[in-house]
Amino acid sequence: MTFGVCQGAVVSVVVPTFNSARYLKLCLRSLRYQRYPFLEIFVVDRHSDDETCSIAEALGAVVLFCKGFQSAARNLGFTHSRGCYVLFVDSDQQLEPSVVEECVSLCVSRGLEAVKIPEVFVGLNFWGLCSAFWKNRFVEVWGHEGGLPRFYKRDVLSNDVVFKSELLYWEDLELFERLKGTGVKTGWCESKIFHYEVGSLGGIVKKYLSYGQSLSAFEDSNFAPYASTLHLTLRTLFKVLRKPGRSPRVFFGFCFLFTIKSMCAVFGFLIKLFSR
Repeated sequence: MTFGVCQGAVVSVVVPTFNSARYLKLCLRSLRYQRYPFLEIFVVDRHSDDETCSIAEALGAVVLFCKGFQSAARNLGFTHSRGCYVLFVDSDQQLEPSVVEECVSLCVSRGLEAVKIPEVFVGLNFWGLCSAFWKNRFVEVWGHEGGLPRFYKRDVLSNDVVFKSELLYWEDLELFERLKGTGVKTGWCESKIFHYEVGSLGGIVKKYLSYGQSLSAFEDSNFAPYASTLHLTLRTLFKVLRKPGRSPRVFFGFCFLFTIKSMCAVFGFLIKLFSR
């Protein structure tokens, strides 16, 4: 490829981590194997006690430390970055080699300011399969008009247009809704991100309790996009119940998991509400 006007335009990649050693190597290697060469990679770690930081350093990432969760980590990585573009990636994701190259090309050739990247969820254990079963169908129901960007032109982000650090859930939706109000131009690339799903029931319960507690942070925001997402969730649930797929075991596992997640999120919200 001839980079032309893209030549030298640095892309800053921000990867939040916490005890992410299991999949971080796959993630960072997929970034190192990108066809677009002008990358700087920040791993923003919440003081892991496994090999996360040593893996990140060995693969050439700049390691930063942050006490907060994913939103705060992304904000810290953004403030340290110098790229013309910013890509937000999770530590359990693997990118196709053409992702960054295509995103930059779309911004240059079509004037895009934010790029949505197709995401495929891959389950690696039973509960991961159940989670991926749901998320892939959610993406299908959302369709081409849905989706959230991961790749942004730097100049559409600023110190007051970044992630709300108090949010643990839907922080990317909240950011995108604010940016849409400014008329940001978005589009899709064709290259994909693979998102690995793995988990235990204990970890899922803990995660969704914290998600529920963070929902109080939405009070000062326009709730319309979140109501729309809840409506989309119900549409997806209806589709799944009508066409449960070929694996009854995964389907019933999903039903159990969906119930547990919903109950934990509601319970977490009530705990936060009555503790004020």
